[in-house]
Amino acid sequence: MFARVTSRRHLQERRAARVLNERPLRVANEELRILISTVQDLINRLGTAADPELKRLRKRAEASLARARAAIGDSGAQLGDQARQLAGQGQDYVRRRPLTSVAIVALGMLAIGLVTGRALAPE
Repeated sequence: MFARVTSRRHLQERRAARVLNERPLRVANEELRILISTVQDLINRLGTAADPELKRLRKRAEASLARARAAIGDSGAQLGDQARQLAGQGQDYVRRRPLTSVAIVALGMLAIGLVTGRALAPE
């Protein structure tokens, strides 16, 4: 029974690690969403407090949360624009110099093969 629980946990950890490696931006966005949701919940709970200090802290937290949401939205749009621009430049380069592009890819693959071959070779 214990082995089954351990293996199940191990499989869940492996799945989580795979998702993190395959989709780091999606995971980061989800973590930010959870953080914002948690802070929003905290702000809502502080809304019923009568203490003036808690009210002041609530207003500061709301302002910080609004700034964080705006920054995340702006940086996400800016990152998307930069990625599209970089992809366009890469396509233009490949169209202008196809043989050079193939040579660069071949050299990169050779370098990766040498590095992984050395890493896998028994010492």
